[in-house]
Amino acid sequence: MDMSSDDKNFHKCMNILAEAGITPKVYSIEQDKLLKIKPNILSKINQVREIAEKLDCAVAIVGGFARDLILGEPSEDVDFMIFQGSIEDLTNEIANQLDGKVGKMSNQTLTTQVRFQDNIVFEFNSTRKERYEYPSRVPIVENATLVDDLNRRDFTINTLLMFEKKLIDVFDGLRDLKEGIIKTTRTPSTVFHEDYLRMFRAIRFACRLNFEISEETQMGIRDYVDNILNVPSERILNELKQSFEYNPLKAFRLMVGLKIFETMFPEIPNKNLNQDVFTIETLFEKIAKEIQFLMDSDIKEIYPFLSLIFKEVKLDVETEDFHQFVFESKLALEIEKILTKYKFSNKEKLLIHKYIQFSLDIQQFFNEPITKLKIREYIRETDPKTQIMIQIFQADQSTRISRKNVLEIEKKIAELSKNRGLIFFNTALNGNDIANYFNIKGHEIGKAKKLLTAAIMSEEINNTKEECIEYLKTNLKS
Repeated sequence: MDMSSDDKNFHKCMNILAEAGITPKVYSIEQDKLLKIKPNILSKINQVREIAEKLDCAVAIVGGFARDLILGEPSEDVDFMIFQGSIEDLTNEIANQLDGKVGKMSNQTLTTQVRFQDNIVFEFNSTRKERYEYPSRVPIVENATLVDDLNRRDFTINTLLMFEKKLIDVFDGLRDLKEGIIKTTRTPSTVFHEDYLRMFRAIRFACRLNFEISEETQMGIRDYVDNILNVPSERILNELKQSFEYNPLKAFRLMVGLKIFETMFPEIPNKNLNQDVFTIETLFEKIAKEIQFLMDSDIKEIYPFLSLIFKEVKLDVETEDFHQFVFESKLALEIEKILTKYKFSNKEKLLIHKYIQFSLDIQQFFNEPITKLKIREYIRETDPKTQIMIQIFQADQSTRISRKNVLEIEKKIAELSKNRGLIFFNTALNGNDIANYFNIKGHEIGKAKKLLTAAIMSEEINNTKEECIEYLKTNLKS
């Protein structure tokens, strides 16, 4: 009976490993797992295998797709390892036959992609090894053997080689998958010394898969944690955001436990809290409880969680020593420094600043009478994130002995939000009208429009030209 193209690939792989003195574990993939692969993905995988055979190429699926398939959640991201034959010939022929487009070949990583018409992307890499010329943290990548390629990988769960219905497991990755463990393929010192970002990748995988990090791997992270600052900020930020997208609380606790948090954010030191004010003993436990509150409130966006962290930046003086405006200005300045350091985009920085500022602003509703004007001004500034601002404030209050109940404020906001015409509007008198009627200019026009806006929101006048003119006649000079 003739072997399928993938059976041939399987045996070639086993022979290569045997010649290297490696006896891997081999497993059959359960049929119910295979049935979860989307038909369009499976069809493309099979076509890649057939094209590879005709070109005398040997390929295996490696890494994330195999890992996720075993976990019962196969993805659309398929990575092929080419351990015999030409990557250029193979990817060009795949693109030609399957109406795809080949990405630019990366000489640095020896990888390329094929993007198909349905926007599915398969990645292809030649077997390769990496070496480092210190102090550079950028690897020099060279063509190498299948064994070299497996040995350069980070975690055991990312080393499974998948063929049609079989897995080849060199590092006991399947065992670690079943036990829910993140473990390095070699000694942690070797793996992290090659690329310090892998310390944060361990956190990302732990958060995404809800796995634990092995004790040995944790010790390795703590030993090398100071070197995380040698990694480009953009790469750190990407891992940070992905970890918080998967599980904000776990990401935070792992960052703290592995000393990554204090290394990245020395501006937010842990401290003992005043037990007359807080129900939590330390600042990091306060942040953790606030994060849990937002998770229980079903917040999906990551920036409210990050705002809970960054609002705890330590200033040189205590809050009560400053006028609130001065305090908030200094806080914003210190937060801006951190966000800039880690290359947050301007849009992200603005969003985090707003979450912090407007959640702090809720305090005003407890210090002064709640009026329609104040509520509507607040909604106008914060919509459509008003409820998130409230929940950030509530998260902070959840850690305090004397908690402020925002129920009345929430009801008022919900009630006044219904009439959006009294919140989001242009005054019936525009700037030119005001200038012509009252012979004013510059900032005086802005002052007049602000008076009109407040009067309309307070329901003192209707938003008509006649009432606006009469109102300004009485109030503009006063």
